[in-house]
Amino acid sequence: MAYGAYKDYLAMLAAKPQDKLALLDDATSFTYGQLVEEATKLREAADYSEPAIFIHENSIAQQLLQFLAYSGTATRPIIATELSKNQQFEVGHIPEKACMGVMTSGSTGKSKLLWRDYHSWADFFPEQNRVFGVDEKTIIFCQGSLAFTGNLNIYIGVLAAGGTLIVTEKFRPRHWLQLMEQHAVNTLYLIPSKLMLLPKFMNTPNEQIRHIISGSQTMGRQEADKLLAVFPNTEITLYYGASELNYITYIKDKDMTGDRTVIGQPFAGVGITIKNEEIFIDTPYHVEGIALPFSLKDRGYVDERGWLHFLGRTDDICNVNGRKVSSVKVTTALTDIEGVTEAAVLSRHVGDADVLIAFVAATTSYSKQELVKLLRESLEDYELPKQFIFVEHLSRNESGKIDKLVLTQWELS
Repeated sequence: MAYGAYKDYLAMLAAKPQDKLALLDDATSFTYGQLVEEATKLREAADYSEPAIFIHENSIAQQLLQFLAYSGTATRPIIATELSKNQQFEVGHIPEKACMGVMTSGSTGKSKLLWRDYHSWADFFPEQNRVFGVDEKTIIFCQGSLAFTGNLNIYIGVLAAGGTLIVTEKFRPRHWLQLMEQHAVNTLYLIPSKLMLLPKFMNTPNEQIRHIISGSQTMGRQEADKLLAVFPNTEITLYYGASELNYITYIKDKDMTGDRTVIGQPFAGVGITIKNEEIFIDTPYHVEGIALPFSLKDRGYVDERGWLHFLGRTDDICNVNGRKVSSVKVTTALTDIEGVTEAAVLSRHVGDADVLIAFVAATTSYSKQELVKLLRESLEDYELPKQFIFVEHLSRNESGKIDKLVLTQWELS
């Protein structure tokens, strides 16, 4: 039966082999039958007096159980982000077809609450699972809360295919590798910055991993080669997507080059148009209440092959004393320097001039003068940061995006 033929996600899981392992997290494990049984108990005991419920559980298993219990009922589940737990939200009008709420990461301020109907995900599972190589034989390792919409989507997509989830909240790469070995994991889902931690802790290659799925950050040929050196039998898929839409484009490791702007070809059923470098998306798999084609305020262009290039957000263009500077270009120039692991750029008005401030995490010790000299090889003088703040690592939110509020605090401290 097609995924879209079920009335909700709980009914979808009830049709799977009930004795098969569905989920193993830090504290417990569940077969499909146990997930269905526990979620059904929660559903039967629930109070449906409110139109929506915020799920504040820290346990991944409990987040999933409550989501399954409420999704498709009169009370829509919303898994709260860490940021949103300290914010007041007015739920407001809920679209009639909505089965759940999802939250944006809120990297520059307050999280946004969006609504999805069942079919906006379920009808796309066949296509995303085809591209990602997910099926009933998949044993996937994932890390992090289901408040990150990318995690929730992948978890439900794998369960829809009848696969097995090996998950943890712990940020311990050695522990991740132990779980992969212990449970014969054959697929990984991690954002690039987390993936790139793994080779540092591996003494021998892992030949069991067949698929690596990643997104939310850029990845190029250099990073792909480092991963392929330790996961020699894998295929890497990097996607570009958004909470408001779904998956938009993807690129495989064999197609990755030194040009990190390339983010691939559209998923089947997704249309892309460009107007004045602004990317517009046409897809049936979107949140409720938006008009199509929809703009995420991202910039880019489509090349002669029909592949999308990402040039940053429209608000990533900094006006430095009357000249436009792309913070993405400056950030890429920084991370292309040997030993620089992470970088971010902010624009500030200081005195009578606009300046760029760079935040840099590196394994090699650099002075400001050394970095400026290296950056001159790819940047114009007006594109060079005037201030460098060196940090151990850049703070990120649950979706893996750099937390710009934290950067501002560092700048002021």
